[in-house]
Amino acid sequence: MSCEQTIVAIASLFFGAKLKGLCEGAGYQYKGAIGTAGAVKKIESCSPVAVLIDLGKEDLDIPSTISMIKQATTSPIIAFCGHVATAQLDEARTCGCEVVTTNGAITGNFEAVLRSALEM
Repeated sequence: MSCEQTIVAIASLFFGAKLKGLCEGAGYQYKGAIGTAGAVKKIESCSPVAVLIDLGKEDLDIPSTISMIKQATTSPIIAFCGHVATAQLDEARTCGCEVVTTNGAITGNFEAVLRSALEM
């Protein structure tokens, strides 16, 4: 599969497995990354169509992570976490993520969320 059909993600182990299946089901190659530096390295090696960020991942510095990813790519960033984590959702919006949504929206309507980000 070509790099044009790649999605890079920083996600917890639980969501990484779920996202891999969702990406592959939608026709994309999933590249999971360990931490921000790992995501940037994957982005630089194969420019993805989108970057997914699990805001609920432990020890994630949201402003720093989003800033570093924005410096590495112009691809849309889709950030997500639990619906009760309003502070993290608001912080991701403030930092300029193209789509900020909940875990339920990602798992329940992945293709629509991705399409929304790609149309921006």
